[in-house]
Amino acid sequence: MDAEARMDGGGSGADRQPHTFVLDHTLVERARREVGEPDVVRSIEAALVAALDYRAWVRAVREGRRDVLG
Repeated sequence: MDAEARMDGGGSGADRQPHTFVLDHTLVERARREVGEPDVVRSIEAALVAALDYRAWVRAVREGRRDVLG
């Protein structure tokens, strides 16, 4: 799935970058059977947000805008 990352905090469109996420079809189908479609979608959305937040944190630490523990 291709998606553009949206970092909250009032950034402009220039702050957005494309990201690609590949989901395991078998795992998604198993989750659909076990927990249902709405929970699968919410879980995938939460995982994507966490991944993007982590990437933003790594970038901020690397650029010295943020402390590793903060």
